[in-house]
Amino acid sequence: LQIAPRALVCKNAIIEGDVQIGNDTVVHVGASILAREGPIIIGTGNIISERAVIVNNHSTPLTIGDDNLIETDARIEGRGMGHRNTVQIRGVVAGTSTLGNDCVVGTTCTTNTSENVPDGTILFGSSLSRRKRADGNPEHRFTHKKHLEYIHEMLPRYNHIIEAE
Repeated sequence: LQIAPRALVCKNAIIEGDVQIGNDTVVHVGASILAREGPIIIGTGNIISERAVIVNNHSTPLTIGDDNLIETDARIEGRGMGHRNTVQIRGVVAGTSTLGNDCVVGTTCTTNTSENVPDGTILFGSSLSRRKRADGNPEHRFTHKKHLEYIHEMLPRYNHIIEAE
């Protein structure tokens, strides 16, 4: 386990195997990061919420880029994702799938088991409809930064944090 100096990882998160966590990334209470077969590399400024699960069952690294939001009960088991993505509550990146940049996997939506979701794609609704972002995702950058600032201030007040080595 490698935790960057400015990362916040709660002690009661479950982390197993070869995992690297980048600066400013937050791993909340009850999140699970399980590098079962290959390593998991998590970039900077990510928010991994309560009960989210990131699992690598592949021999190749599962890489998560920067400034992603993985919400409560979301599951990442694919090959990885780029930057500025949101996987909403109970959303799943399944099998060997990957997300590009600026994608949204909506609440309870699941990618196909082996797809490469292109940049700016939004998966939504019970029929897993898809559309392309037209705006370049500017609101994510601002709100994500504010969210991280708030978490970095408040989380250590109420939770035990693993110290970076």
